[in-house]
Amino acid sequence: MRFDNTTIRILVRKNYGECFDFYTDKIGLTPVWGDRNGPYTSFAVEKDAPPCFAIFNGENMSMFKGYNQPDCNSQPDTVVAVIPSDDLEKDYKRLKEAGVQFLGEPQTIEDWGMRCTYFRDPEGNLFELNDASGI
Repeated sequence: MRFDNTTIRILVRKNYGECFDFYTDKIGLTPVWGDRNGPYTSFAVEKDAPPCFAIFNGENMSMFKGYNQPDCNSQPDTVVAVIPSDDLEKDYKRLKEAGVQFLGEPQTIEDWGMRCTYFRDPEGNLFELNDASGI
């Protein structure tokens, strides 16, 4: 098992195009493979960089025998995707100006030894933007 090349893949259940727009227009990721129509798109932080993130139409998970999409409209947060930042205030400001809605302003959590803030994508997935370089 290798975690050094781990890619986060979000399963989109509602509006694939809206999620694609969120990750390109607001977060600033560059599509590497796929497009707004899906069912799969991988993204990189910049052109010619390796993929670091992907979205996949959840309905297509049925191609994997044994997988069943949970029958629910919402579920509690069980996973958070963590995005490191070298300049939390700058990244927070840029994303907020792009229309990302945060759950709160960046906060210092001394017990965790970092500053962080949280936001959700259009599907409701939880992301943490953090700076753990020192409080």
